[in-house]
Amino acid sequence: MTTENGRPRAFLLLGQAGERQFHNLPEHWAHLGSLLRGVDLENRVISDDLADLNAANLARFDVILNYSTARVASEEQIEALLGAVRGGIGYVGLHAATATFLSSQPYLEMVGGRFLRHPPFGRFSVEILDSEHPITRGLTDFEIDDERYELVDVVDGIEILARNEGHPMVYARSYGAGRVAYIALGHDARSLGRPEYHRLVSQAIRWAARNRLATQLSS
Repeated sequence: MTTENGRPRAFLLLGQAGERQFHNLPEHWAHLGSLLRGVDLENRVISDDLADLNAANLARFDVILNYSTARVASEEQIEALLGAVRGGIGYVGLHAATATFLSSQPYLEMVGGRFLRHPPFGRFSVEILDSEHPITRGLTDFEIDDERYELVDVVDGIEILARNEGHPMVYARSYGAGRVAYIALGHDARSLGRPEYHRLVSQAIRWAARNRLATQLSS
């Protein structure tokens, strides 16, 4: 099944391991669902079931978004995800996407880095480094109330599009035939509801899905 009108089909993975569900509250589902509803998509599926990380299911989509936290997936599930991205399906990691599947080095290499820590929740500035890139186009520097993530093991070759005090807040890279974007922002409603966040995510979806859509439309 392919889309004939150039509108991406999106899959969003949610969920959090452990008793503390600070990234998996009803407000997160509501805000992210509303965000996706506001993007011009062919369809959108939101799930917290890791069994959905299989090749047949992921092949139904043009872009995969991941807002999960501290999840543990099987090797087969990780390989299905990585194979999908290598094959051209876009990937957009949101916030704790660098703090999930931590036992999988291949996954961390794909997403581009690993969460190390963040200072106390608070207000900080986001510096836009490239206002012409399709992900950050139309945005100027802004302040946000959020967790300021700090990453380690950042891979070579990422294109940092926004930062705070030298820490990447938004970046893009290639992985096989797929496009990968990561947005470090998005702890709770105070950032998820911001128009700047909605613009970043919606533009990242369109950018990440572009290779897949181009292949489908030319076939």
